[in-house]
Amino acid sequence: MNIRIKLIIRFTTIVASILVAFSLSVFILSEDYRQEEFFSRLESRALTTARLLVSVKEVNPELLRIIDKNSIYSLPQEKIQVINPANELIYHSLNDTTDTASPQLIKTIRAKRKWMFTEEEVEYVGLVYGAGEQEFVVLASAFDRYGRSKVRNLRNVLLAGLIIGILIALLAGAAFARQVLKPLARMNAEISNISAGNLGQRIDEGNKTDEIAQLAINFNSMLRRLEAAFETQKQFVSNASHELRNPLAAMSSQLQLMLGKERSTLEYKQALQSLLDDNLTLIKLTNGLLALAQSDIEQRQLNFRPIRVDETIYLAQDELIKNSPNFRFFIEYDSLPEEESHLTIRGDEHLLKTAFLNLMENACKFSADHSVFIRFSTASDTIFISFSDHGVGIPKEEQEAIFTPFYRAQNVKSSTPGYGIGLSLCKRIVQLHDGSIGLESEVGSGSLFTLSFPLYT
Repeated sequence: MNIRIKLIIRFTTIVASILVAFSLSVFILSEDYRQEEFFSRLESRALTTARLLVSVKEVNPELLRIIDKNSIYSLPQEKIQVINPANELIYHSLNDTTDTASPQLIKTIRAKRKWMFTEEEVEYVGLVYGAGEQEFVVLASAFDRYGRSKVRNLRNVLLAGLIIGILIALLAGAAFARQVLKPLARMNAEISNISAGNLGQRIDEGNKTDEIAQLAINFNSMLRRLEAAFETQKQFVSNASHELRNPLAAMSSQLQLMLGKERSTLEYKQALQSLLDDNLTLIKLTNGLLALAQSDIEQRQLNFRPIRVDETIYLAQDELIKNSPNFRFFIEYDSLPEEESHLTIRGDEHLLKTAFLNLMENACKFSADHSVFIRFSTASDTIFISFSDHGVGIPKEEQEAIFTPFYRAQNVKSSTPGYGIGLSLCKRIVQLHDGSIGLESEVGSGSLFTLSFPLYT
C-alpha cells in the first residue's frame, strides 16, 4: 500500500470518526432530552389528575374522564390510573378495569416514591400522591408520537449527513494526499534521472523552509559529497594506476633488457640492485595506498583510548632516526604543563604516529638542513601541535590541493622523491580524531603545519 492510499484512508478515518462521534452525541442528547421532556409532561398530567380526583370533591371519576379526554394537554395513547391506599383502582382514564397495574408494580412505586421507565416505546411514570395514610399511587403512561418522530427524522438527517460527510472526506483526502505528495513525486522523478554519469544534477529545493525542502537540501548535500567522493575516487584510481605503472614498467624493461643477451656478473648485480630499488619503491607506494584506503574505515574498527601526544611524537622521532640518522628534531613547549591531561587526547596511537611521521619526514626531507621544529601549546580545552621547517615552501595557489591524494607541488615534483600520499593521509587521521590541520607557507621561507585536537577530559 503506497503512502497516498495510506494518507487517504487515515484522513478519511479521522474525519469519519469525528462525524460519527458528533452524530452519536447529537442523537443521544436529543433522545435524552425528548425522554426527559416527555416524562415531565407525563408527570404533570398524573399530578393534575390525582389532585382533581382526590382534592376536589365536586369532581368524580366520570367528570374527570371527560375532562381528560377533552384536555388540550392530553397525550397520545394516554392512560392514567389512580390506586387508593388499599391498593384498589379508583380511577382509570379509559374506564378499563381489566388493564390495571400489577400489585408488584404498585409495591415498587410505593417503595421508590417516583419511578419512570419505558416499555415497548411507551413511557411510564409512577408516583405517590398525598402523605401519611392517604397515599395514592398514580400511574400514567403515553406514547410520545411527536417526540419520537422528531428524533427519527433527526436520526435520518444525521445518517445522511454522515454518509455525505464521509464521501466528501474521501474526496478531500484524495486531493489533500495528492497536494501533499506532489513535491515528493516531483522529487522522485528528478532523483530517478540522476545516475553515476550526472551526479552534478540537483533537485529543486522548493521554498527551502518546510520539511520536504529540508529533505531536498539534505539530498543535494549528499549528492555534493558523493560527487566529490566519486571525483576523488576517479583521481585516486587514475593517479594510483599511474604511480604503480611506472615502477612496474621499469622493472619489466630491465628484465627484458637483461634477458636479451648474456651479461657480466657486475651487470647482473647492478640490474638486480635496480630491480630491488624499484621493488622497494613499489612496496612503499603500496603501503601508502593501503594506509590511505584503511584510514576511511578505522573509525568503525578502533577503540580509542587516552594518548599522550608528546610521547607519540618521541616514538615517531625514534623511528625516523633509525632510517634517516641525518634528520634533526627540535621540540619545544610554550609552557610545560603541570598536569598530564593537558597533553592527553583520545585517539589511536598507531594512526597518530603515522600522521606525525609524515609531517616530520616531510619537514626534514624538504629542508636543506633536514630539521623540523615542533612546538606544543594549549588553550582552554584544545592542544596545538605545530611542525615548521625552513624548506622550499608551497605556493599559495597549491596549498589547498596538497591534501588531495597523489598531488605534489610543482616546485618539489622532480627535486624530492615522494608520491603525494602523506598529507592526505594526515588530514584524514586528524579529522578522524575530531581535530583540524592548518597550513601557513611561503615559497622559499618554509612551511608551518598546525594540528589541533580536543583534550581528553
